[in-house]
Amino acid sequence: MAIEFQPQQDKWVKCISNSGTIRAVAVNATEITNYLAKRHNTALAGTKSLSEGVIASLLLSSYCKDAEKINLNIQASGWCHQAIFDANANAEVRGYVIERNYDDIQLAKNVGPWGIGLLSVLRTKTEESTPYIGTVPLLTGHLPKDLTYYWLQSEQVHSAVGIDVQLDFDNNTVTFAQGFLIQALPGATDEDLQTIEDHMRKFNHLDPDSAQRKTPTHLLSFLLENQAFSVLEEKPLCVKCTCSLERVRRSIALVGPEEIDSMIEEAKDVEVNCDFCSEKYTFTVDMLAEIGKNLRK
Repeated sequence: MAIEFQPQQDKWVKCISNSGTIRAVAVNATEITNYLAKRHNTALAGTKSLSEGVIASLLLSSYCKDAEKINLNIQASGWCHQAIFDANANAEVRGYVIERNYDDIQLAKNVGPWGIGLLSVLRTKTEESTPYIGTVPLLTGHLPKDLTYYWLQSEQVHSAVGIDVQLDFDNNTVTFAQGFLIQALPGATDEDLQTIEDHMRKFNHLDPDSAQRKTPTHLLSFLLENQAFSVLEEKPLCVKCTCSLERVRRSIALVGPEEIDSMIEEAKDVEVNCDFCSEKYTFTVDMLAEIGKNLRK
């Protein structure tokens, strides 16, 4: 059965300036990042990177069309070996990180906690369409900066990205998770671009408890304080995984009848965990025998 979690407060809010030259989206994701961190039982560094990746993938998917979805894949030398996330235009997200032992983290001088590596974004319009993939190097190790570089290099869009995740270190919980994306549209002036850069700097000095960051709309009002804008969409976020018993059954069948026979000979149940949501699926010996039988028909 697919895992689904609908938070009470988390959402994204999208807007466009009345001049039509700047668009922006702000995301509050405190509840869903906590939910995923608990499901994956991440350590502190894993919780932080998981939360940043969730926000990044939602920002990437926020301007997808209805049938589109994105896959964010980060391979890095810092907090984690790899981070993988899926998100779509319905504000549905899932993802996981492969953590690195703290003692094994080696960061070059002046490189952020993600380290060096590659950031790839796979965009799929429909199930039948050919996906588009854009890959850029992690240059700074700071995910917002490297995402800004991705949009400029892969999509030729001037952008500003901010991501802020605050943790309770004693309890390894997320106390605050928020992000934004501001982009220049065709017709944007040099003044518009300067506005984007100026307000991106302000974001980094905001108190998470300040009134300007109470909701995504409050954040947009602060970031675009000199720009009148119209809200285009408010959408609640959702953690949604597409795993199921039947999907796992089909995966087991792919190993072939001989390998399934070997599992049966061990006379033990087989447990399979979904990487994206950590849901556990148990296959008894009888269930394995049925799969093997069907493969031989």
